[in-house]
Amino acid sequence: MTKKILITGTHLTPAIELINQLKEDSISWDITYIGRNFNSHEKISPSIESLTIPKLNIKFYGFQSGKLDRRWLPNTIAGIPLTIQSFIKINHLIKKIRPDIVVSFGGYISVPVIINSYLQKIPSITHEQTSTLSLSTKINSKFTNKVALSFPSNIKNTKFVVTGNLFLREILNLKSDYFESLNIKLPIIYLTGGNQGSIILNQTLQKILPTLTKKYFVVHQTGNQNFSASKNYLPINYIFSDNIGWILNNSNIIISRAGANICQDITVLSKKSILIPLKISQQDEQLKNAKLVKLIMPKLTIIIPEIKLTPSTLLKSINKLIKIKTNIAIKPKINYSLLKLIKTL
Repeated sequence: MTKKILITGTHLTPAIELINQLKEDSISWDITYIGRNFNSHEKISPSIESLTIPKLNIKFYGFQSGKLDRRWLPNTIAGIPLTIQSFIKINHLIKKIRPDIVVSFGGYISVPVIINSYLQKIPSITHEQTSTLSLSTKINSKFTNKVALSFPSNIKNTKFVVTGNLFLREILNLKSDYFESLNIKLPIIYLTGGNQGSIILNQTLQKILPTLTKKYFVVHQTGNQNFSASKNYLPINYIFSDNIGWILNNSNIIISRAGANICQDITVLSKKSILIPLKISQQDEQLKNAKLVKLIMPKLTIIIPEIKLTPSTLLKSINKLIKIKTNIAIKPKINYSLLKLIKTL
């Protein structure tokens, strides 16, 4: 049996894991992905999905769409023509593909995909990775058949189903030809600001780098910013799935924002972490994510509010956390709940 599935959204980690599961499934899935061409309307840097999805041998179509900016209305107004344009183009594409089901992993690009699917009477699911509903999920939920939640909720609606989040199985992979070739001997600190990087995290790290590299090897996922490598310092724009398992497992400390997916990886692998939640994240979702990690692993987690982040506080947190001993993590099982839900539609 062959079925067509259209995946969309900007939360890439669970999307890639679903693709992995679909490739293994007894049903032969014809997979198409709709994402962004660029990270923003300036069209400067390619989106991470436009770089990653084609490498998985999946058909990828990139669009740019306006979004609802609740902090600055002129941005929303300026994006209206782009939203209309993308809506029309996506409508034609979905008619051409004619998928059996559509699955969204959030982000503003997913909204015209879900609405067009609804208008064309194609069943759909939207997946929420955080403990609070994002704006795109709230909009999409009006048009989808099911909303898959990562965490239990008080919402009294049979449309909402708890499936849990999906972590990349690649995080369990301990092999990396690239990192192993570096023959790293020092304890490893891994700093990441997410797919696009974090300017404030990057700048703070640079100020303590000379001190850190005397005792540690620092791997720095920089996002769109470029830095020069030096002794015991390795800046990388983005660490792809074939290497991410090695760096997550071998890092002695992970320093990061508190997005849902990195927080999940940290808890799955029982890693020591310093989390700096994005202060302007929607509904304080990053702070809630960080507090959840702290609740699960209180001794292994330090939360630094962004307003209190300084080179000094970061360095003190690293020195405090590095002394704590950790237990070996139990290997987790792959979560197939979302795939099972897809098959019910």
